[in-house]
Amino acid sequence: MLHKVSEKTMHRVRWLLTLGWFLLIASLFYDPITPAWTQPDNLASPFRVDPDRCIQIRESCLPQTPFSMTALMWWAMIVPAAIFILLVFGHEFWRRICPLSFLSQLPRALGIQRRRKIVDPVTGETRWDVVRITENSWLGRNHLYFQFGLFVLGLGIRILYVNSDRVALGSFLIGTIICAILIGYLYAGKSWCHYFCPMAPVQQVYTGPRSLLGSQTYREQKPAITQSMCRTVDPKTGREQSACVACKAACFDIDAEKTYWTEFKKPGRRLVQYGYLGMVIAFYLYYYLYAGNWDYYFTGAWTHEDDQIAKVMDTGFYIYGHAIPIPKAIAVYITFSVLIAITLAIGLILEKLCRTFVVWRGRPVSKEQSQHLVFTLFTGASFWTFFSYGARPSLNRLPYYPLLAFNALIVLVGSIWLYRTLKRTRAQYERESMAVSLRQQLHKLPLDSNLLGGRDLDDLTPDEIYTLVKVMQGVSEQMRMQTYTGVVLDLLEQKTTDVSGSFEFCRKLRQDLQLKDSDHFAMIEAIAATKPEVLVAAQSPQATNHNSDTSTVATTIAKPARKATTG
Repeated sequence: MLHKVSEKTMHRVRWLLTLGWFLLIASLFYDPITPAWTQPDNLASPFRVDPDRCIQIRESCLPQTPFSMTALMWWAMIVPAAIFILLVFGHEFWRRICPLSFLSQLPRALGIQRRRKIVDPVTGETRWDVVRITENSWLGRNHLYFQFGLFVLGLGIRILYVNSDRVALGSFLIGTIICAILIGYLYAGKSWCHYFCPMAPVQQVYTGPRSLLGSQTYREQKPAITQSMCRTVDPKTGREQSACVACKAACFDIDAEKTYWTEFKKPGRRLVQYGYLGMVIAFYLYYYLYAGNWDYYFTGAWTHEDDQIAKVMDTGFYIYGHAIPIPKAIAVYITFSVLIAITLAIGLILEKLCRTFVVWRGRPVSKEQSQHLVFTLFTGASFWTFFSYGARPSLNRLPYYPLLAFNALIVLVGSIWLYRTLKRTRAQYERESMAVSLRQQLHKLPLDSNLLGGRDLDDLTPDEIYTLVKVMQGVSEQMRMQTYTGVVLDLLEQKTTDVSGSFEFCRKLRQDLQLKDSDHFAMIEAIAATKPEVLVAAQSPQATNHNSDTSTVATTIAKPARKATTG
């Protein structure tokens, strides 16, 4: 939604939001304003405390005294707003306004990133290049496990230490900022966002293949800069340009839906999707298991509880009037582990049931499609579960009708997202990705306008474009090969796919054009001979040498591509 807003404008917006975040952090250490809103005699404030009300933790009442609202604002207003933004406006919207993502890019903006010396094996020349996390490294392969582990650890720390202790919360947020900046110094690109940020798995869950109002830049005409990808402003021309250093091949910031389908089999992907629902349930359930009632959570008393850190080793469970002598520090993670295991098992079972009993367009669903269906259902369940609890300590203070309207909005938004996403398939995405390129190639052919029923090629939907391709069987083989070459060349230039992945990505198109697999390899080698720079650009910079001869690099890329796809 924000991908077309200029970087200069978004730079100012990010600075404004970052300064606002700094102000909130400062208020955690010194807040002379919000305690007045909670005074018992402040009848105009919905947040005033009632000294006579008993909010129980097990068998004792919490003292009700005026408190600073900054922790309540952070946990019960700002954090829920971020979740709503992800599902409705999309990952690209969030990444372009996220202060933490912005701060992680400060070392790049200041030109002080860590570099290492690289010797060119061909020319022997020495150069200094920024350090990237390669996707073949341990972290590149297993970052979802790592990030989800940090997410679980962070939520436990939140319950135990930083929910209500404002100094601890402020210190925690400052520490997170320092970590993001440090990662931005150590590694190029959005390494913090892709490989370290605990919020990244949450973004994957709520964005899915696409958000409600997210852009679909892969359907546009050769977008130079897409979605929330790294970008900068050329000081000479004043125009925006890509600052991508290929820290990730299937980049969430370039094409979120491509990343969604590409990473289905990535280690930890199911754990993130199914385990997140368990974490949402476990997190809110633990307040009940600890206090023995829901008042403790829904009143927001946990945001201003005295001596939170001193209670880390307190009794962890109080169920139906019985205390279970397990320390709180252990009980929290027991609850998390049990619920994660339960929802993960349910997700895997539902996948198998989908493959057994669900029929999609007259035939059983594939393994991939069943996984997508269950992923979608779990996202919807996570969204509704979160907003059944997430913002309630502040929302429950609203008058009846505004609260009812908010509840209706959450149900409506989740339902629309589910309806749009459940019927989405990988084939639809790939067809839409190639539609622009196919349309360009069809414009070059002498097509009879009667075939289109008086319509223009630009008016056809992606499905209609593909139907038109199927009737091209009567066209000469040379023209079909010319069309196929033009489409693949366009996809490589747009980085919709890379050289090795283009064989599988365009398999259906070859079948529709009645071309052989060998035609694809011949076409790739022809491109390597005539336009080698396209193959070099389509390959990750991690795999190519910037100082090597372009034609040599293109040839070395094209030959392994044939082996990889035929082996």
